[in-house]
Amino acid sequence: MQLWYFNKHFPLYYFGRFLYRKDIPNYKDYLSLKQYYRIIKSKKLNKVEFTNILANKLAFALFCEQTKIPAPTVLGYNMKKTFFLGGEKITMDSIEELKQYFTSLFKKNSIDKIFIKTLSDSGGKGVFMVDSNTLDLQDVSLFNKILNSACIHQQGVVQHSAINAIYSKSVNTIRIDTYIDDLNIPHVLSTTMRIGSGGNTVDNVSSGGFFVPADLVSGELLPHALQSMIFGGKKFTKHPDTGFEFRGFKIPYFQEAKDLCLSTSMIIPNRLIGWDIAITPHGPIIIEGNPAPGFLIGEYYHGGYLKHPLGKEMLENA
Repeated sequence: MQLWYFNKHFPLYYFGRFLYRKDIPNYKDYLSLKQYYRIIKSKKLNKVEFTNILANKLAFALFCEQTKIPAPTVLGYNMKKTFFLGGEKITMDSIEELKQYFTSLFKKNSIDKIFIKTLSDSGGKGVFMVDSNTLDLQDVSLFNKILNSACIHQQGVVQHSAINAIYSKSVNTIRIDTYIDDLNIPHVLSTTMRIGSGGNTVDNVSSGGFFVPADLVSGELLPHALQSMIFGGKKFTKHPDTGFEFRGFKIPYFQEAKDLCLSTSMIIPNRLIGWDIAITPHGPIIIEGNPAPGFLIGEYYHGGYLKHPLGKEMLENA
């Protein structure tokens, strides 16, 4: 009721951002949904020439390839039944032909996993893994979806063994939000690890995963992980499937991951980007950049953006 009076509109975000909980006393310091949308829809902060690259998975992957930005290897892509592979154009009319296509990719690249991403979906939706060991057992609905969609096909990411120990069925990415200030200096707003669960092959919070905020300097995980309210809003000190304890874990290559995001944010200079970073045995790579990142994680870590210097600047510029 106080937020309703304070903001002059109903606070739909009150539960979604955990503001009802006793460990968040300063609930008025959090952006309202109206303020959040004002920021992410601002044409001053989000330029269409940059957001178009970020929003399209194929455009972003090919941009990374051309500019030598570390990212998953592009194996091919398709526009429904027309497939593009190494400069060749191939038409596929059946599921058997599609299986042969994947089999040839497995052999040619000496890999056993391929990630398929539809170009239109987001939030972990439309992301599928094809495994060479279970190709013949794969649900035909996936093959039909590929043949009726526009998709990019990328080499499966091998994540760092330390992160694999937390949960191995998904690539557990680091979400790093960056903001370019009025002096054209890029900043890291927040850092968190997103972790899959329940057998899921994606780590997105909107798909059933959860997040653990990480210290901005050390990369050490905070003691508690949080789950989206859509899935119950539970709080964990250990991974519910593996029992891995979050307290004290330091993200490998953390500084390198932050540096990669800051440098790439100047190559694609949209002022606000949420980067999804995978940590491989050899360092960080960028999975994708999001031009309209959610602020749930960052605000939870900082205790709201309305009193944060960069948060106030974003709102003033929106």
